[in-house]
Amino acid sequence: MKKHDELTLAEVAAYLGWTPRFVERLAVGGKLPGREADGIWRFKRSDLVDWLDQKIQTLDLAQVAELEHHFESELEKDGLLPRPHPAPLATRLHPAGIDLALPAARKTEVLKALVAVAARTGAVADPGLLAGSLAEREALCSTALPGGVAIVHPRRPLPAAIRGTILAFARTLEPVDFGAADGERTQVFFLLAALDEREHLHALARLMRVLRDGGVAAMARAPDADAVLSILRQREHEIDAGTRGGRPA
Repeated sequence: MKKHDELTLAEVAAYLGWTPRFVERLAVGGKLPGREADGIWRFKRSDLVDWLDQKIQTLDLAQVAELEHHFESELEKDGLLPRPHPAPLATRLHPAGIDLALPAARKTEVLKALVAVAARTGAVADPGLLAGSLAEREALCSTALPGGVAIVHPRRPLPAAIRGTILAFARTLEPVDFGAADGERTQVFFLLAALDEREHLHALARLMRVLRDGGVAAMARAPDADAVLSILRQREHEIDAGTRGGRPA
């Protein structure tokens, strides 16, 4: 394990914006990847990111909101998310990066088609690298979530493949077997690719909050790209106003 990749319990708490007691409870319960020796916990940063990628949908909304709020503050501090920043997801979702009739019937076809949709925005520098990274991430664990939606993304930031953080949206003509844990087929897809690990986790947490409580169904019914953007902006407005998804006071 590389030294810079190893974190203490206190460093994990600071990295995720959670209390040390909560982090320790997760680790002791076997829910957070780490190892304990002589009463001291050690964690691998890359394992934590993988764990969040795969388990964020199992966290309650208050915990997801804390994650989003924490990474938002970190990005603001480093000038990567300037204030004010209303509807950061809707701002990143370009109309050209929306396709409501994706002609794909298999997972491999969906991944290639999503990259092609994202490439229409001009933000994809290396489509082949991006597509390969998405396939590698899906081989690790499906990005499909319960309820018919998937947030497709690479396992790590991809500065060599993209020119900026990308968000694309697509709906397939028919639901696709994408490997969701609940056995449901998937028809609503987001593609998320970030330049920075914190940008990725911030956007992932915010998307999880947007999609809860009817968000997936609203996206599935949207008649056109303008409607998709309108739904996204409205739900982000509700998050920022404190009326959706348990944002910390």
